[in-house]
Amino acid sequence: MAAPDAPDFLVLAEVDNAAAMAGPLFERKFGHPMPNWPNDVIAFVRRGDGSLYPMSYAKFFPLGSVMLVGGCCTDGRAFDGLDAGQRAQLQGDRSAMVHLLRYGFRRFADRCDAYFGYCGDARAWAVDLAAGFVPTEHEKLLVHWHKPLNAQTQRALVAMAHALGPF
Repeated sequence: MAAPDAPDFLVLAEVDNAAAMAGPLFERKFGHPMPNWPNDVIAFVRRGDGSLYPMSYAKFFPLGSVMLVGGCCTDGRAFDGLDAGQRAQLQGDRSAMVHLLRYGFRRFADRCDAYFGYCGDARAWAVDLAAGFVPTEHEKLLVHWHKPLNAQTQRALVAMAHALGPF
């Protein structure tokens, strides 16, 4: 499934067996196997020969009325097969991860009231903000409000996500 603003060589999809496609990337980035939970999304690069190469991965984990977004990672080697014009289309707030997060926000919008992310990396923080997350009052905790919720409900959801600690 393509995103409305994603370049045509970037294929965004929810997948059933993410470990087979992005497991080695996840293990390289996080040092342990990918958890076997639902709602894995991958940004694939379509190469000149038509083959797909996984570039970015994210997990959207349902928890009550929210989705926790984690495991986000990008394989820098996926850029090797891109030409200069394609690379330019994936810079800054148009990165593969930004497109992938926005895809997930649209894909799972009917399944939750909000998305939460936990981020301690400055570069990843900038990507998360570009995708539509906003900081909460808690260090490293981000939220994406995709539907109107009253302030009391927002505070309760932020408190619940904060109580989880790093995820």
